[in-house]
Amino acid sequence: MYQCKDVAKEANDYIDGNISLRKRFGLFLHLIVCSCCRNYLQQIRSTISTITILKPKEKSTTNTKDLAKKLRDISCNND
Repeated sequence: MYQCKDVAKEANDYIDGNISLRKRFGLFLHLIVCSCCRNYLQQIRSTISTITILKPKEKSTTNTKDLAKKLRDISCNND
């Protein structure tokens, strides 16, 4: 029987239908008994739906070199 960690690992493929029928059925059985995983999948579906509607775009004025430097600085400070 599949566990919650399996649902978390396979959630995107499960939603997209990109998994074998056997695995899909096993995850489906887990979802029948686990309301937390059903909620988790619903949250992912809602997020996908929201992003699809909003279609966020990166600002063309983003200075990627400056951003990369800031990320390196943050990374180096956390070591």
